[in-house]
Amino acid sequence: MYTRTRPTLSVSTAATFLFSALLMLIPPPIPAQEAALTTELIQRALDAAVARAREIRVPMGIAVVDRGGNLAGFIKMDGAFAHTNHTSYSKAYTAASVRQPTHQSDIPPDIALALTLATEGRFTTLPGGIPIVRKGQVIGGIGAAGGDAKADIDVAQAGAAAVRE
Repeated sequence: MYTRTRPTLSVSTAATFLFSALLMLIPPPIPAQEAALTTELIQRALDAAVARAREIRVPMGIAVVDRGGNLAGFIKMDGAFAHTNHTSYSKAYTAASVRQPTHQSDIPPDIALALTLATEGRFTTLPGGIPIVRKGQVIGGIGAAGGDAKADIDVAQAGAAAVRE
């Protein structure tokens, strides 16, 4: 004959289970307020940059990267040149990396070339890369490509300004 036995639960096991369950109800501590590149900010920067590019009637590729240089957002406007996806990314990457506009980096040409080679083309001194600054911190970069130097700078500045606080 089969007898069904009920599993027993020790007091320590029950207490551990109950404590674990209670811990799940406690919200995690709120970290210190650090500026971050959110999805909303990425979209706002891209929207402002596209609006400026349309105003000046220059189709562009526009890239946004986070503070580590990772691509966070990109848009290629109708009519933009094929190379703009690469150059806009490189400009955004460089602006985030050196925390300065690409046209103001003051990096000697031989060092700039070495950095370009070392980063497999991600580093550039082409104008049109602007750091994205929020709460006094560089949280990323935006790069615009497809126009002349003045247009690229203008469009990237519009995107960066849209999220500045």
